[in-house]
Amino acid sequence: MSKRLIKPTLSRFVKQRDNGVIVVKHAVRDLRQPYKEGAPVPNYLSLVDHSLSLKRKEYDSLRAVEEQKLNKLVREKLAKAGRFLVIALQGRDGSGKTGARVRVEEALDNDAKIFQAICIGPPSQDEREHPYLWRFMTGERMPKFGEVRVFDRSWNERLLVEPVMKITSPEAVQRSYAEIRAFEWLMQQQGAVMVKVWMDITKDEQARRFEDRAKDKPWKLSDSDTVARKHWDDYTLAANEMFHLTGTDFAPWHIISSEDKRYSRISLLQIVNHALEKACGK
Repeated sequence: MSKRLIKPTLSRFVKQRDNGVIVVKHAVRDLRQPYKEGAPVPNYLSLVDHSLSLKRKEYDSLRAVEEQKLNKLVREKLAKAGRFLVIALQGRDGSGKTGARVRVEEALDNDAKIFQAICIGPPSQDEREHPYLWRFMTGERMPKFGEVRVFDRSWNERLLVEPVMKITSPEAVQRSYAEIRAFEWLMQQQGAVMVKVWMDITKDEQARRFEDRAKDKPWKLSDSDTVARKHWDDYTLAANEMFHLTGTDFAPWHIISSEDKRYSRISLLQIVNHALEKACGK
């Protein structure tokens, strides 16, 4: 990828909350807005403050508050408002997506009646024989009113790994920006509270975590992790382009530092609770 990244500026479309979370939400007048070849892309990831962290005592205190709030909002407000919660987690390899997803599950008392984690990997042969977005709507992957789904990687992989690894043609990827905007708009119209989060870490921190995996959890380290490091800059560009073209007012992107896992997990809970309160009331 050779597209140039430009310096982003904070505006009503790109905000930085008091807790350091970057929010990207552009107003989209036409969901079919075409991809523009060669258009400049803001480097939203350059805004992330990786020095943010929480001490254990502060983390435990905030976690108790935010988990209780999430549990109450989901059980008392979500179904009554005719809504369901969809959380899409994306981020660098090793950024802690799985651990963050577990925090949400634990906040809901591991209740399988309302919560399900959807871990997305390469499509099966059957899934390849359907339109790309089909596999995210089959079976129980999309929730009923009052239910929660957390996608550990999501439909947004189309805009990340597929162009970087040249799995899909550039033309198909370019069409997918509009398709994904329309898909997310349709979900929102049908009652989804849509929360999209990118968990970001530095290259040095990723290397340290991969070293720890190799020692303690070698089964979690794969060849794709090594390949991802070789394509670090390509993923940076792909992610920024994804934020720019699919961060909408109805499905914004939230970019958080995951350099400190305590900070990122609390930030995720706060983002979800804020979205639920906005959609369903406090």
